[in-house]
Amino acid sequence: MKKLFFTLTAALSFTATLHAQDIERVDTRVTVNRIRFGAYIAPNLSWMRPTATKSDNGEFSVEKGGGKTGFTYGLMAEYYFARNYAVVTGLQINSTGGKINVTRVNPGAYGPNQVQRADFDYRLQYLEIPVALKLRTDDINGFRFFGQLGVTLGINVGKKATYSVDYTDNDTVLRTAADEKIKLTAKGTLKSPVAPIMLAMNIGAGAEYPINRRLTAYAGIFFNNGFTPDATSPQNFDNGKLGYTGDFYDAKTRLNNFALRIGLFF
Repeated sequence: MKKLFFTLTAALSFTATLHAQDIERVDTRVTVNRIRFGAYIAPNLSWMRPTATKSDNGEFSVEKGGGKTGFTYGLMAEYYFARNYAVVTGLQINSTGGKINVTRVNPGAYGPNQVQRADFDYRLQYLEIPVALKLRTDDINGFRFFGQLGVTLGINVGKKATYSVDYTDNDTVLRTAADEKIKLTAKGTLKSPVAPIMLAMNIGAGAEYPINRRLTAYAGIFFNNGFTPDATSPQNFDNGKLGYTGDFYDAKTRLNNFALRIGLFF
């Protein structure tokens, strides 16, 4: 009887050990392969950076005119393929822009239908899909710190500008055209005044703090560096609608921003 008791006890202990190991494996798998969703808002500071001091045709000098405040908001998702390593993606709306000033290099004697100077304050909006690799620390006094690096695909959904253009008319009389928050359109159906698709590198760092079992607060600072294509193509602007004659060019212009993200994971 005692032998049978000890045999059953040993068998039950072995079974319990296996069950505990199975539970541990399941819990580990759930932790490692966890998918998280969240939402955030991010005030940002944007600017446009010409990659040269002159336009490609050499007729205009180009300079950055200053930054613009905006905001980004959206949803995010994370897939943890290892304990502290994740692929991050999401869907967001980015309100951005910047200022570019263009001046004719050698005005000389004014010719007819020439742009002499143009100041544009761009207000752009992009629907964006970021994809990044996220590296996160273990718990440090309740906080987890992270860094991430990736690429963002942006699709233009809004393009307006406040502008002032000095130009000559048919009689070489110097005139000025100006307006506020007007929608930018193209001369032809195959020409785009603003990049319809934008690619940017995104780099970020921040921290997470659990509020309870389900909610985690999230904050970070991000730099988004547009690298292709040209953000604007002013030679394609519908200048008739904007009220001036003549075309002008800017240098290859990139769109950048710093953003402070604040959000929650659910």
